[in-house]
Amino acid sequence: MKDLNGKSAVVTGAGSGIGKAIAQSLAAEGVAVAVADIELENAQAVAAEIIASGGRAIAVRTDVSDLAAVEALADAAYEAFGDIHILVNNAGVAFRPFRAIWDTSHADFQWMVGVNIWGVIHGVEVFVPRMRAMPGEKHIVNTSSISTLLKVPGNATYTMTKFAVDGLSEIIREELEADNIGVTILYPGHIMTNVSKSGRLRSPEEQSRDASLRSYVSYAEERGETPKGQPSSSAGGAVNLIGGGDIARGIEASEVGPMVVAAIKDNRLYCMTHPAPREGIESRTRALLEGYRP
Repeated sequence: MKDLNGKSAVVTGAGSGIGKAIAQSLAAEGVAVAVADIELENAQAVAAEIIASGGRAIAVRTDVSDLAAVEALADAAYEAFGDIHILVNNAGVAFRPFRAIWDTSHADFQWMVGVNIWGVIHGVEVFVPRMRAMPGEKHIVNTSSISTLLKVPGNATYTMTKFAVDGLSEIIREELEADNIGVTILYPGHIMTNVSKSGRLRSPEEQSRDASLRSYVSYAEERGETPKGQPSSSAGGAVNLIGGGDIARGIEASEVGPMVVAAIKDNRLYCMTHPAPREGIESRTRALLEGYRP
């Protein structure tokens, strides 16, 4: 999809951070954008910025964990723009502090899976049939995480959900190729966004529980396993990114938008915001190759 001018897109989680950057970068290419976010005021602000810059945009409040909400988003987007050529399933949530698996509640799993997995499933379920029926090039971007390419102790639940995004995306890319629909997996490294404040979207009871939890790092410190070069739990609860290399270097969300636009134009399967964590990838690959012991 080399020429994006005149196309239309839906971007979830577009009220701030990476989603906002993608929406703005698409708009700069002449794409009409449905700005979807669970926080409507943020979505409206982004849509207003796009319109003020001469673009076309609508804002739609969308809880991606709710199928009916995503169906309503699709109806609004198709009514506004006629067709949707680009779908960006970007909305996602994360835990802070990073928590040990034994401190992860059933409600934690439900919330994380609801947004990070079901949000992507709902996007695919609702939009793909309409996109398949439309001639011409189309594209889907699903946001994963570089955490699937290395080990992040204390982040098991989040990483699990992003592995699901990887698996779904790689297979549907093969299935949808004949329908002229490309698929890209976005792997953000450390991006300066408010994803670490996702807990603000939870109930007051869950927010209170989140605030009372120990960071996984505090357990590691208790065992004398403080990751070398990482702050202590009292300095924010950072954890070691095993095999992470350069990905801990923070970049602004605004830098990600043009990366995604380029990946769409080139129909790339993978879009990395940071150099791929070679050590983590190679270590896992070696372990996989050595897994067969006849």
